[in-house]
Amino acid sequence: MFRFPRSHVAKLKDTLIAISDFHLKWSIPTDLKNKAIDAVIWHIKLMINSGFEQRTERRNRLIGLLRSEQHWKTADLREHLGISQRTLMRELAELRRAGYPIESDRGRGGGIRLNGRWGVERLNLNHQEVVELILSLAVMESLQSPLLTSNLKAIKQKLFQAFPQKQRSAVSNIRKRIMIGDNAKANLVSHYTTPPQRISESLSESFLRRHCLEIEYQSEAGERTVRVIEAQFILLNWPIWYIIAWDHLRLSSRVFRIDRIKKARIVDSSFELRSKHLFTDIFTPFYQAI
Repeated sequence: MFRFPRSHVAKLKDTLIAISDFHLKWSIPTDLKNKAIDAVIWHIKLMINSGFEQRTERRNRLIGLLRSEQHWKTADLREHLGISQRTLMRELAELRRAGYPIESDRGRGGGIRLNGRWGVERLNLNHQEVVELILSLAVMESLQSPLLTSNLKAIKQKLFQAFPQKQRSAVSNIRKRIMIGDNAKANLVSHYTTPPQRISESLSESFLRRHCLEIEYQSEAGERTVRVIEAQFILLNWPIWYIIAWDHLRLSSRVFRIDRIKKARIVDSSFELRSKHLFTDIFTPFYQAI
């Protein structure tokens, strides 16, 4: 429940008393009185809302500063925030009451610090960032690395549950279109090169947003063709990614190795997911969904 600061409560009380006095003593038409009162109340609300927004922004900046360094001197915090010592102490006290583990050390070398466990509160992600974060964790989990992956499943579940239902449904549907297989053979890896970022971004957008993609593809024999594809599935033989697509040139399903895609451009048309049986022969039983 939101509570007004004491200073605002006092001002509001004084103003309401003044309004009551104004309402009783001034002999002017009632409609003009009511309009004047509405105007005063509107200005009070405006001042309160503006002050609340400013304090919220300042508090978020303070939290960000505390998280950015191991410790801060109060003078440095005041300078960054442009506030007085009294205001800083009040903000720190409010954060402590809200549960933030803020500690302070006096004397030489001391300072203010945010200690203990704290997470990703107020981390704002757009739809594509949400999808990429969850899918990256799922891919790493599927690779079954023996190092630094023991908590991936728990982390993924916590993040997944923190997102709105609409985003969870979208991620679940996309996970069914990402397949993981065995590691690529050494002879394939030796000829593999990471595609340029601009191509990778176009491929990701095409896959996630289901937009058709025009590509220039170089075959194993070195022949180049230009074609429009629908990125229905993607496959990973670590570290090589493949796209299983519906090829508008051949009017059938095809597999494209991403490092052989030399150019990629999103075209102004979207596609629907086609029947899975058109593609299952390509990845079954060698791959499993993440």
